[in-house]
Amino acid sequence: MLTTHHKILIVEDNHSDADLVVRELKKNGLGFTSKLVETRQAFEAAIEDFEPNIILSDYSLPLFDGLSAFHFAQRKCPDIPFIMISGTIGEETAVEMIKSGVTDYVLKDKLFTLIPKIERALKEAKEHKEKRIIDEELKVQNAKLREIALMQSHVVRVPIAHIMGLFSLFKFDNPQDPVNAEILSMLKAAADSFDIIIHEIVKKTEEIGMHS
Repeated sequence: MLTTHHKILIVEDNHSDADLVVRELKKNGLGFTSKLVETRQAFEAAIEDFEPNIILSDYSLPLFDGLSAFHFAQRKCPDIPFIMISGTIGEETAVEMIKSGVTDYVLKDKLFTLIPKIERALKEAKEHKEKRIIDEELKVQNAKLREIALMQSHVVRVPIAHIMGLFSLFKFDNPQDPVNAEILSMLKAAADSFDIIIHEIVKKTEEIGMHS
């Protein structure tokens, strides 16, 4: 059973039906604060002011409807679970709603199924949010790594070009030539420089990994 305190936005024009929903939630020990709205204007304002973490909406209202409420919620707060409650939803309509993104639906004469569906919806919403945060962090990390790779690739080319140039000067036909000793010394210096650059790249990469 859920013990966290939740903010539940109820979209319903029939106060008796809304009372039944609230009674069902209380009966199952759900910790919550609820807000009842009946019109589009009140619903849109509640999304901003009440900041619910789950929405329970009737499918059909006199001047408003559940699908319109859902589409507005999708634009404003796509992570909030949206459960449709109705006494007249047919199976075909229910399937279409789920396909369009509605989290779940509950029939008014089967409100005993509401709490399990709320629990599942909130659990899935939490997991989805956590996954999105991880994905965003990975994108930032990968962008930093690409930036380092791009910057350092230009730096690495310098000692490599230096090394290749020195090799072209090396007199392989006369290994004892005094010039070769100087070239070998310069090759070692270039190799050491190259090693330092590689070490810095690895260090920066590890720092990004530690802070991710």
